[in-house]
Amino acid sequence: MSNDKILSYLGLCRKAGKLVCGTDQATDAIRHNKAVLALTASDASDNTKKRIGDACRYRGIDCAALPFTCQQAGAAVGKSGGIASYAITDPNFADMIKKLL
Repeated sequence: MSNDKILSYLGLCRKAGKLVCGTDQATDAIRHNKAVLALTASDASDNTKKRIGDACRYRGIDCAALPFTCQQAGAAVGKSGGIASYAITDPNFADMIKKLL
């Protein structure tokens, strides 16, 4: 149940314009202090997880692993290809998702 909620929150977040999709874009959002929470897919590469994790630790931003593959998370936000990393820029959406993880 909570997994379905996470996916629907990601979709809502995207529709509201508060979700940054993709590793490069998420890293930029983290570096520019726009991200409140960073997420990585369960099957993201070790390099991607390290890159996002290091950027988050340096900036003091929360980072979490999603219980979904790149394809599952990508489909939830309306992207046909898989997406390994996300950055949420709204504190309310970030709190809702953190409670479910």
